Amino acid sequence: MPHKIGSDVTPPLYRVWDPDDSIDFHASRLLLLIGLCGTNPGPGIEGRTKFAKLDFFLRYPGFLERAHLALTDMVPEEVAFTADDAGEIEAPMVRYRYGPWDHRYRQFLSFLTSRKLVTVTRGTPERVRLSAAGRAAAQHLADTDQFQPLVRRCHAMKHNLAQMSGTDLKNLIYDLFPDEVGNAPFQQEIRP
Repeated sequence: MPHKIGSDVTPPLYRVWDPDDSIDFHASRLLLLIGLCGTNPGPGIEGRTKFAKLDFFLRYPGFLERAHLALTDMVPEEVAFTADDAGEIEAPMVRYRYGPWDHRYRQFLSFLTSRKLVTVTRGTPERVRLSAAGRAAAQHLADTDQFQPLVRRCHAMKHNLAQMSGTDLKNLIYDLFPDEVGNAPFQQEIRP
């Protein structure tokens, strides 16, 4: 039986639900990221580094706010993102070779690929694109009230961070967050 995704899926009452344990949650966030921050045709995101770094800013709204404050040439003050809670973490990532990373990306992309929501084109660079069904699912999620905080962050990144290369995003993260990311030991969970 296929794994369900959406608001119909609820945990048992005896167990506290942690969204980080839910592949549905991660799949939904990634559909929104690709759909709202990806480039056409597709939309899609080229390169694992860019994919992971945009996901980093989506997961950590406080870091997104700090990046916008530092990028005054790309982000005018009147449209800069402001986090409701600078310490909020949507889902934690760890410090890995090129900065923030989640070792479950392969699992998340396999989940989305098996449901024909994305296609992953191997090569240099790897490209993750939404299928027609993925575009419809991303639009449905974007129209749902529960996902509006993620939608707001995606819209905030669309015309600035999403236009940068993966290498530029990695360098920006190392420059802006040396203590939290750049100098952190490998495998350490990133905290604001």
